[in-house]
Amino acid sequence: MWVQYSKKDVYLIMDIQKGNTLKIRMDTVTFNMMEKARKHLKLDKSKFIRQSIQRMAQAVIDEYENTRLSEEDWHAFFEMIDNPPKPTNRMMKDARNYREIVSE
Repeated sequence: MWVQYSKKDVYLIMDIQKGNTLKIRMDTVTFNMMEKARKHLKLDKSKFIRQSIQRMAQAVIDEYENTRLSEEDWHAFFEMIDNPPKPTNRMMKDARNYREIVSE
């Protein structure tokens, strides 16, 4: 079964397979919050839980895999890209060593 939906920045096509199941236990307060929220969104439990997990997982992945720069760092980074400094003697030596290693 293929399901497609979009929420804000998330566009997913999922291959939902019967064997991909998750059993969880939760306290009454959490369960009641989930029920209230999913009813507001008019979603069944499975879809609400999937979307919630995907949102949280994407937020964690973004936090760990994206680099955030301050405005000052942003400008410094692009200044170095636009106007790189001249290579030092050590950089030149390391570049030669690297070329020798990869050419072998």
